[in-house]
Amino acid sequence: MTDGEEGTSQPCIFLPSRRLKFLYLTRLFFIVWVVVMPAVMVICIGFPTSVSLPISVAALLVVLLALTCIRRYYGSIRYHFTTWHITGYHGVLFKKTTCIPCDQVHRVSTRKGPFQRLFGIATVDLLTTDPTAPCGSRVHLSIFGNILVIHT
Repeated sequence: MTDGEEGTSQPCIFLPSRRLKFLYLTRLFFIVWVVVMPAVMVICIGFPTSVSLPISVAALLVVLLALTCIRRYYGSIRYHFTTWHITGYHGVLFKKTTCIPCDQVHRVSTRKGPFQRLFGIATVDLLTTDPTAPCGSRVHLSIFGNILVIHT
């Protein structure tokens, strides 16, 4: 591509794998079963119905809200790759857009936690030069999950 063609670069739009959404739902499931359910059970056993019922309903509403937030957050994640820039979009209430020039990316690393390995996904970190950082670079954009290509 020549210098005159800089503006004609068509972006490739990338989305995270559906396994990332499943990972988020699995984490919520474990939080519900390890934290919420035992607490609700203790409250139901130790307190009268007039106290335990509103707390149980509130816990159910919080879990349903978390399910909705996971679905909306997953739906908000997008990455646009062009010849010159990489742009990431995500967020539900607080939308975040990160755009970095490709020539500033000097290292790419991956992270895989235990659950990520279980689901076969990873987080890709794009590191850019930053003289103020202790190691001379910093993560400027993280790409969550395996990526599926959508044709533009």
